[in-house]
Order: sequence, then structure tokens, then C-alpha cells
Amino acid sequence: MTTPRDLLIVFGSVQRVMRSEKAAREHGLDVDAGPAPRSVSSECGVVLEARSADANALSDILDTLKLVPKAVYRRQSGTWTPGTLRSTVSVDAVKLTRGSAYGGCGAKLSKGLLHTVLCGLPRLESDDLIVGIESADDAGVMKVSDELAIIHTTDFFPPMVDDPYTFGRIAATNALSDVWAMGGTPLAAMNLVSYPLKELGRDALKEILRGGLEAMAESGAVLAGGHTVEGQELLYGLAVTGTVHPDKVWRNGGALPGDALVLTKPLGTGLVTTAAKGEMAEADHITTAMRWMTTLNKDAALVLRNLDPHAVTDVTGFGLAGHAAEMAEASGCALELDLEALPAMPGALEAAATGLVPVGAGKNRTSIAAVLEIADGADELRVDLALDPQTSGGLLAAVSPDAAESLVRRLPGAAIVGRVTDGDAGAIRLL
Repeated sequence: MTTPRDLLIVFGSVQRVMRSEKAAREHGLDVDAGPAPRSVSSECGVVLEARSADANALSDILDTLKLVPKAVYRRQSGTWTPGTLRSTVSVDAVKLTRGSAYGGCGAKLSKGLLHTVLCGLPRLESDDLIVGIESADDAGVMKVSDELAIIHTTDFFPPMVDDPYTFGRIAATNALSDVWAMGGTPLAAMNLVSYPLKELGRDALKEILRGGLEAMAESGAVLAGGHTVEGQELLYGLAVTGTVHPDKVWRNGGALPGDALVLTKPLGTGLVTTAAKGEMAEADHITTAMRWMTTLNKDAALVLRNLDPHAVTDVTGFGLAGHAAEMAEASGCALELDLEALPAMPGALEAAATGLVPVGAGKNRTSIAAVLEIADGADELRVDLALDPQTSGGLLAAVSPDAAESLVRRLPGAAIVGRVTDGDAGAIRLL
């Protein structure tokens, strides 16, 4: 299953469509030449179909080819509406990451510090609260009736990329992920914004919100409102409400010895974006990382629903190893991760080799040091990959070995990365 193409680029001839398609594919973009929808006017009847997450990369390619589109359409709420290819805000003029010590989910407080802060605070409990804060799950779940439960979650963070539209789409994609990690369906979302208006101006904010809206539209959720304040640092994300049957809630606990561990996206967003911030990342590597960060976990969740997963979580700021440790603790088992099996985004290991490791990776190692075992002779670059804080990462699922094989066959980018074993609850072994 693939993310639907939600961008149409209209040219004046079939030849220009073919040239742009060939060049885009050579850069690894998901594009295709197809017939123009009835609602879209095209002189040749053929358009280039693409993903809006690749819009800026496509714009660069077309500029190189000196091809100017006659029109651009974006799918919004099932309708093709006129739009622009490139963000209306110049990335050169607006550097969102300027001055940010952390970006994306790498800005999360460490697990250990968060535990210390929360320890001793009173709990507000209810018999209808199915999932609360006690298990470090991805979202809270409240039972409404015997047939309906509501999922509550929120995620926001500072930018990890400079392009406002892309940042907005990544942040929204990341926030929506928690609902799918619980086995649910996103219903509605509310924008959460802290924005330095004097520094960035109004146009960048509009692009951030546009990127978020397009991720919401693709997810099937609607925007219900939001809250925006003027602050010294840019922060954006969503509060999301989803629905799920009370008996079909996925949790990070429940993994069984003998289960296989499947990861649905490659790792390395923290490493690649750190390299990009230092202007030491190749353009293709940045484009690929952005494509994964803007890929919803919707398809992965739909496949998993037919495979009876025993435990599920999404991989974000604590890195694969950190979130695996939470799954191990909640399940009362140990987890083993095969370092050589970990799928890496292009440029991630190269960034690690040159020392471009995000600060969050060190925090993640410290947080799980008491339960972490690293095999003798382990590849330290791949250890960095396992600890790398992910932004809008994939789902980590504990499933039967047969289900794992089925998942990998049906979901491009998925990989079997380890197994569940008997052992001390919460133990993580990197082999």
C-alpha cells in the first residue's frame, strides 16, 4: 500500500510531462504520468501525478529542466483545487531551524527526567479510563460506551527543517501517528502553535498551517480549531481525537516471547536532519528523510489490523531502543534488536560516522542505560542508529513470526528488526 498522490502538475505537452516524470524518478520521487481528471484542464490530457510532500523537490527539478508548469492542483477534501508547487515562503529568507538547539521529537524531555517530575503527583482516575499515563503508551483512551472509546493525544515540537510547509506537514503527521499506534482512526484535530511573529512574519505561519491541513486531509481527520500564541520559539503540533472499539485498543504491552518485532519505517531522521542543519547532507538524503517523515502510518495500521498484533507503539523521540524498552517493560519481557537488520535512511550511517549525532541520542542512551546491553563487537554506528531520536517514525509491532513475514511483504519499507524473549522485564539487547 502506498500514500495517495495528492498533487497534479499540468504542462502544455506530453513531452514535458514525460521529461519531468523521468527526471523526478531519477531523484527517487514517487511520480507517474496519468490522465487529467475531468475537473482539471490540460491541453494534452496528461498530467504529472505526485505527492505534495515532494513539491519543493519537484520544483527544484523543474527549475533545472527549465520547465514551467501551466497549473498546479492539490487535493483537498477529495477535490482538486488550484495551488502552487513551491512553498510561497523562501527557505533562504526564513530559516526555521535558526537558533533551535533541538528539532522535532529530539526536543522531548528524557524518559528519566519525565519520570522524576511526574513521580508523586496525584492521579485523576476514572473507571472509564482504559489507558492512562501509567504505561507510557502513545495516547490516552477513554471508554464512552460498550462500542466506542475516544483516543486523546497531543504532539508538538520545534522545527527540524527550514521549509515552513514541510515542517507543518511533518508535525501533523507525527501527531496523527499516535492514534494509529493505538489501533484507532483519527477524527478531529486542533492546531497548537507558538510563533515568533516579529522574526518570521505572517506568511511562514500560513505555510506551516497549510502543511498541517494537508496531512489532516490525507488522514481523514478534520480541523476543529486550535490555539495560537506569540512566543520566542516556534512550536507547532496538534491535539488529536480519534475513535476505537474498547476491545480493540492496541497497547505497548502484550508482547509475547517468540514474537517477531517489525518496524514499518527506516531509521535515521535525527541523524539526517542534524547533518542537514550543519549543511553536510546530500539533497537526495534530505528529500528521502522528508518523504518518510511525511508518510502517514495509516497504511501500516490498516495492514496490522488484519494481523492481530500483540503490542504496538510508534517510534519517535526516544529512538527505537528507547521505545522498545518501554514495550519490554510493559510486556514483562526482554527484547532483542538485530543491529544489522535495522533499516537505515540514506545518509544516516554516514552522518553517524562523521560525528553528526543528535544530542537526543545521548539522552536516550543514558535513559535506558540500566536495562541496555550492547553485544561485544557491535557496530557503534548502528548503535547510534538504534538510539537516534525519530521524528514521525514508523510503528514498532510485536507479532507472530508468520504475521511478521506477511507484514513485510505487504508494506514497503517494513523490516523484521528483532524478537521478544524471556528475560528481565524491560531489558533491551542490541546484537
